[in-house]
Amino acid sequence: MGTWPKGMTAVVALLLAVGGARGEPAPSGVLTYEAAFFADARPNTAYDMISRLPGFSFDDGNTARGFAGTAGNVLIDGQRPTSKTDDLQSILQRIPASDVERIEVIRGGTPGVDMHGQTVVANVVRKKGNSTQIVLDVEDNIFMDGHTVPNASVQYTHHAGDSTYEASLTRYGNFDDSVGNGYHTVTDVATGAVARDRAHTTGMGTGGGFTGAATVPLFKGQFKVNLALQNSPFYSTTTYFGQAGTRYLIDDSGSSNAELGLHWRGNLGASFELESLFLQRLGHQSDRNSSNEPGLDQLFSSVSDTGESIIRDTVRYQAGSALTLETGLEGAYNYLDGTSGYTTNGASVALPDAKAHVEEKRGEAFLQGTWKIASDWLLEAGSRFETSTISENSDTIQSRSFFYPKPRAVLTWSPGKDTQVRLRYERVVGQLDFNNFVDTGNLGSTGVTAGNSNLRPDQRTQYAVSFERHFWDKGALVATLMHEEITDVVDLVPVAGPSGTFDAPGNIGNGQNNEFDLVLTLPLDRLGIPHGLITSTNTWSLSSVPDPVTGAHRVISGERPQNLQLNFTQDIDRLKSTWSIYYYNCWDEYYYRLAQTQHRYVLPPYIGAFWEYKPTPTWSLHFEVINLGRFIFRNQLYDYAGPRNTSPMTEVEERSIMSQPRFYIQIRKTFS
Repeated sequence: MGTWPKGMTAVVALLLAVGGARGEPAPSGVLTYEAAFFADARPNTAYDMISRLPGFSFDDGNTARGFAGTAGNVLIDGQRPTSKTDDLQSILQRIPASDVERIEVIRGGTPGVDMHGQTVVANVVRKKGNSTQIVLDVEDNIFMDGHTVPNASVQYTHHAGDSTYEASLTRYGNFDDSVGNGYHTVTDVATGAVARDRAHTTGMGTGGGFTGAATVPLFKGQFKVNLALQNSPFYSTTTYFGQAGTRYLIDDSGSSNAELGLHWRGNLGASFELESLFLQRLGHQSDRNSSNEPGLDQLFSSVSDTGESIIRDTVRYQAGSALTLETGLEGAYNYLDGTSGYTTNGASVALPDAKAHVEEKRGEAFLQGTWKIASDWLLEAGSRFETSTISENSDTIQSRSFFYPKPRAVLTWSPGKDTQVRLRYERVVGQLDFNNFVDTGNLGSTGVTAGNSNLRPDQRTQYAVSFERHFWDKGALVATLMHEEITDVVDLVPVAGPSGTFDAPGNIGNGQNNEFDLVLTLPLDRLGIPHGLITSTNTWSLSSVPDPVTGAHRVISGERPQNLQLNFTQDIDRLKSTWSIYYYNCWDEYYYRLAQTQHRYVLPPYIGAFWEYKPTPTWSLHFEVINLGRFIFRNQLYDYAGPRNTSPMTEVEERSIMSQPRFYIQIRKTFS
């Protein structure tokens, strides 16, 4: 869990003793931040404003199938964005700050607002009236070795009464921030002999995207149509220069996605509201992974096509000022067609589930209510009931059906305008990743991972308590402690194939996880630093599950034990500038296979600093130096002669790469 920092107890006690949040609280516990609250920061976009909300930790949502369980924690004009392909952060970055009237932070819930499964949400309320804005944005990432990754976009927004029209065209560059020079070593455990090679890595790609949306009044409600098109290739290389020859590892991958969304929301009489949604997504993914060295050539390739169709209807009933009831249905059809192949020195190697067609038909019914019990007590409770049938045609032809109730309850106590305590109970059901049904490959590290047609989703029973305290106009402290019991943990298991045993995603039993989150926003004006602000986001987690090979308890593969970020920002009015310096402690994760353990981690420090100058409301220049400390990325593989519980370790392989600092520049011009 980490050690409680020295002196933190005294700091927390001080925070509890002070108060006075500038955000104006409504009787329901909603904090309202008018545009003037953000004036000192001179924000460019709605996302910049969201990042300045005291004690608010942005959640971009997730990419699971379906609509209900993928929401982020920001609404726009009281509604969740209907797009899943276009992520929430990108949507907020396209909304000019001058277009925002206020932001409401809804804590614990309030009658009439759909929290979309979140405990706290921010609602961006845009200005009414007629306006047109065009924003040109040009960016570049310049690495120490001279290679650059530029980005550019043009964004269009037009308001006409209750209608809004939006479009954006983007050219973006993807990059791996851990590329650079280092070494690759292989240690023979029995003899102690060490083979050491020089290593060099690269990784980048150039893609493009288009988004368009129109929101217009229709049938006494609001109708929105949105379209998103994206293409995102990526090309990475790893080269080992050794005495035995040079080894080349190449990964050439890409994805293309298209999405169409239709959404209508309006009133049915005085007390009822109807919301209808249709969403269609199509995707294509490809990967070509090769390893070439003297005497051994390997190639893994995979191609998959995916589709998702969703229809959802929600009815809300305002039973009174203190009670809102909500019910509805969601139906979805999903599919994946995947093909993979693996060759060694030109000879094909048979893989399990090398060709798979997967379909899912899923339905969900839900009923929930929000009840303001008293002026300082609020209860949000309900349940979703999910049923699904997954059919697969691969090495195995089978169809499996699942049914899961997913109850949820949040009890909120607000003893004062600046203090709130929240208790949450929830049953969360994971979702089977269709990519786990087909084979994947990483020839430079863990080799081929097989697909597994016998997966079940994990189920998590969560208990959480949160304490929130606002102080000093712009300050806030939010602490959350969560415990979860996990059934059918999804990890890695051995799967027998026609040419041997492979590791594959699978269920390994029951486990648990404990997590502590601490979010701090500390204004420094009263400490003698005008317009200074410290923000800190800290998460400590500890998971435990029995290892299916050894039986010993260990962390769940891929779980990171801590995430610590610290940022100092100061707005300087006379210079029309904002500057900042930030620190990130990097990450650490383990993976456990039948005959191998893997340790992937990044050695800190990760330090950066930026200066942003806004000479006029329509011009913005941002200069940033990133990764000043040059973090080191390490990937360690511990290989065994057979199963880890019965066989000795044979070798340890390590790749260590020192990353490069990069310089980031952004020029933004707004035309009104």
